[in-house]
Amino acid sequence: MEHDCLIRLEGLNLNASIGIYPHELAARQPLEIDLQLTIDGALAARSDDIHHTVDYDQIVQCLENLLASRHFNLLEHLSQTMLDTLGACFPVKRATVTLSKPLAVPKARRVSVTRVGEWRNAVVAQFPRTSLPFPGADGFTMRDLAL
Repeated sequence: MEHDCLIRLEGLNLNASIGIYPHELAARQPLEIDLQLTIDGALAARSDDIHHTVDYDQIVQCLENLLASRHFNLLEHLSQTMLDTLGACFPVKRATVTLSKPLAVPKARRVSVTRVGEWRNAVVAQFPRTSLPFPGADGFTMRDLAL
């Protein structure tokens, strides 16, 4: 805990194929994503080296790849799949993901789901120094994470 670093990506707007109703099955719709990632930040804080932390662009690319991979019925399932993906691909100790569908309920500003995941062995050293993995790199695909 003493070396924990909290990284937030707030208001990430991505499109997804999500929902159970015919109009949701027919077209992708906007999602608002808020992420909170806890990493061991000791090495990055001292080294000033991107390889000792998570690369925000790679996180976004990873989530874009996930959303492009298939249709999701429920926010609950998509949020868990995002947590599983982040935990498998990045050296995170804890992650909180909040997914919001602004178009889900006409009389509401948005509908959202928040889920939290934790991993015990999230050590930066276990990842290659040249880049952090993301779906599609090194043969890793979304099918590897299918529930």
